[in-house]
Amino acid sequence: MRVLHYVDAENISWAVPYIEHIKSLEAFNIEGALLCRKGGELERLATENSITVFTWKPLISNLPFISPSFVKAVKKFNPDIIHTRLSSASGIAGYWKNFHHVPVISTFDKPAKAKYYSHSDFCISCAEWLKNYMVNIQRINEKKITVIHNPVNSEKFSRNENIRNNFRKILGLSDDDILFSGMGIYIYRKGFDVLIRAFAKVKDLYKGEKKLNLALIGAEGEKGMRENYLRLANELNIKIIMPEKFVDDVKKWLWASDVFVMPSREEGFSIALLEGLASGLPVIVSDIEPFTEIISHEKNNGLIAEKDNPESFAEKMLKMLEIGEKGRKIFVSNSLNMIEKNFTLEAAARKTFEVYEFMISKSIRQPF
Repeated sequence: MRVLHYVDAENISWAVPYIEHIKSLEAFNIEGALLCRKGGELERLATENSITVFTWKPLISNLPFISPSFVKAVKKFNPDIIHTRLSSASGIAGYWKNFHHVPVISTFDKPAKAKYYSHSDFCISCAEWLKNYMVNIQRINEKKITVIHNPVNSEKFSRNENIRNNFRKILGLSDDDILFSGMGIYIYRKGFDVLIRAFAKVKDLYKGEKKLNLALIGAEGEKGMRENYLRLANELNIKIIMPEKFVDDVKKWLWASDVFVMPSREEGFSIALLEGLASGLPVIVSDIEPFTEIISHEKNNGLIAEKDNPESFAEKMLKMLEIGEKGRKIFVSNSLNMIEKNFTLEAAARKTFEVYEFMISKSIRQPF
């Protein structure tokens, strides 16, 4: 089976797990190739991982009918399936489907207008809440959508204690220090201002002997946001640890941490949360639907705070300290078991392969 993965971009924030997912499909005898724009992280990573890469740029992404050379790009690989990510790629591949006669499967990672998926043969949602949104709000046929959660390379993120200890020394942390960490690009919807305010409250209320620290693992997203966070921390009389530049490999930061906090105001589906869980960290998340699909009271695998509420996050952070190391280990154990059952690369690849098989069984291919 030959699958052409198409992203109308040169860079995406989840490029590494995306390429890992394409590679994991090879275990099911799928020959994959990537079609993307030239000169970015996607092309580089695919080439480094021995994935065939084709590059192409539409004249105008939201006007697919003026880019007929897309069909030429498809013919180079002659796939059995075209699997798109991002709405612009879905719109382009779907529009030209009658000219290349290849089934189009589209994955969406965030809410999007149904028009981009009107010609897709089948859709994959990265989260259950997002499927419900696309069905109930965008009116996509429920029978044309299934849910396959984004995966995490759990083996890669399995904690290395030596690296943890060495990096904590670099950060100036002692063995008894507690490091709360948030992770993501510095933009408003990530809610890091909420986390900073919550941490300041925790520092005031905490009666224990351990030194508390806060790190924001990320890089500038919205202009001036990094300085805004530093200014807010200074006003609240706290210090935060922030990398000087974009972090290519977040593992050592996660391994150096003790509690992972995701205060996002909104998300499509958070790979960062899965990476935190896979790194063996107990988590505190905001009560938004992508997070509550993963973290819940029933699963006993983390704590949930009210979105946009520093007091609620401070309460949960204090509770995480109060339950101690033994209680936090229970959260971690339950989370790691959940990941191994539902969120591994192998699990996502198997479910994706089943969708491919189903679509090919329904398809009547016509030669180019």
